[in-house]
Amino acid sequence: MKRIASCIVVVIAGFACSAQLPVSYTYDNFFYYRHNLYLNTPSVLLSAAGYKAAAGDTTAAINLVKQAAGKNMYDTGYISDNSRIKFITQTPYWKNIKAIIEKNRQAYSNPGNMQILTGDIDKFWKIFDKIGKPGADKLLMNEYIMKGSQGLRTFFEMRMGLRVTNIIEAVNKRKKYFASIRPVTQQLSAFRPRMIQAAGKLKALYPAAIFPPTTFTMGTFSAFGTSDGGSGQLIGAEFLCDTNTVVKDELGNWEKTIISDTSRILGIFIHELVHIEQQTASLNTLLGKAINEGAADFVSQLVIGYHLDSRIHEYGNAHEKELWNKFKEQMDGGDLSEWLYNGMRIKDGTPADLGYYIGYKICEAYYNNAADKKQAVKDILTIQDFKKFLVESGYGKNK
Repeated sequence: MKRIASCIVVVIAGFACSAQLPVSYTYDNFFYYRHNLYLNTPSVLLSAAGYKAAAGDTTAAINLVKQAAGKNMYDTGYISDNSRIKFITQTPYWKNIKAIIEKNRQAYSNPGNMQILTGDIDKFWKIFDKIGKPGADKLLMNEYIMKGSQGLRTFFEMRMGLRVTNIIEAVNKRKKYFASIRPVTQQLSAFRPRMIQAAGKLKALYPAAIFPPTTFTMGTFSAFGTSDGGSGQLIGAEFLCDTNTVVKDELGNWEKTIISDTSRILGIFIHELVHIEQQTASLNTLLGKAINEGAADFVSQLVIGYHLDSRIHEYGNAHEKELWNKFKEQMDGGDLSEWLYNGMRIKDGTPADLGYYIGYKICEAYYNNAADKKQAVKDILTIQDFKKFLVESGYGKNK
């Protein structure tokens, strides 16, 4: 590695600063830490590959993609849909990389073998009492994040802002709340049989389904569940509580609304699993994103038999016509603010995320009109033209 003795401009948190670096400094070291490669997850490896490719170092890019595939990647779309690294699909290396990913998918094809990982929660509670003390940042990084599962490290990257100080802040603001949910989070492994059973029902509905690991973590109130990052589905256990013992004094209004007892585990589990199964076109519009989320809710309902969020259905059914008329005026645009991921912005008692409801109703209409229900589920999970799907569903024609 080449040594650099010159002055380098570093951008940190939006501020440019100049620093004279020692002779021993290497660009490779800078690249390693700047792109969080110490996390060793598929997502950071692919991201770094993109930067290497943009700099013209295609050999390094290909090697990083190979490493990512070896981390149990299960979707070639993370490569073929990435403008910076999709060139690899046109090289001789692609055949081998694609074969690795396909082998990973096959390994995840049996729902009975699905991993339900709760070990990260145990690591969190071992250091919980030290989080408010000096040195907590180093302790969390060394003993929680870096000794944690690939799922936790992916969650740290995708939803925790890559800062252990975000975890410290989340805990210190809600210390009594966290202490009150400790018993619930330590018993989550008991839900494995029910989760495996639900996964089996999804397999019956959609035979092509795969079942990568489900990882429960303790996070920063940033996401109840997500499949972002390609390490399976990730669930923030800090949202789960016992309604008889939970202490809510330190929580904000949104947090009080979103926390739940363990009755929602199966719904969240299947919803995020459906996102993993989806092989749809790019989500460039409100319509596409609403259908994508609504599809996960709809298929979840087919599996578990009830709505994941009954509030949006109660409100939606009472205001369906006005919601649809408003939605269709915005559906071809990219503004999600009134429909999706807007829990922090709702002030007047209207439920958040009503785009989920609209997407659900469109998928429900398509399914109800289909003669072959199993094919309908496949169609819902593999939409390539969201406008065409809407037309074929028949939803909105009489509203």
